[in-house]
Amino acid sequence: MSAVVSPWSERIGGLVILLLGLGIAGQSFSYPLGTINNMGAGFFPLVAGLTMALLGGLIFWKVPDAGQPVETTSLSLRPAFFVFGGILAWALLLRPAGLIAATVALSLLSAFAYPRPDFIRIAITVVVLPVLGWLLFIYGLGMPMRAFPW
Repeated sequence: MSAVVSPWSERIGGLVILLLGLGIAGQSFSYPLGTINNMGAGFFPLVAGLTMALLGGLIFWKVPDAGQPVETTSLSLRPAFFVFGGILAWALLLRPAGLIAATVALSLLSAFAYPRPDFIRIAITVVVLPVLGWLLFIYGLGMPMRAFPW
């Protein structure tokens, strides 16, 4: 099976991302924004929505013109299967196994979305990503989750 990716489909995708980001940013005003030092519930959705809108606008604006040759690619379900499987494994393992083991499972499963995984890159990701997650979420933000199951 092959899929044809046209510049118009990319423009429509960028427009959808832009509109979704603006909708999220608009909805965030129904919550208190607070300040940078004391963020309210609407602060993060506002920033995330505006960032999404900016990226969607860039996708919409930077797509090649319709006169360019059209790229034909084969449609593969492998990436979606392994990435969603990794996210599901992370969600199911977070409480019983802790952040480190859940993130390792996420990294390993998602790495096999590539047809030929690069094992050096996988090893680096499996070491760096859990450490960064621990530093950011447990140590930095003080979130109430365990790093390990014990």
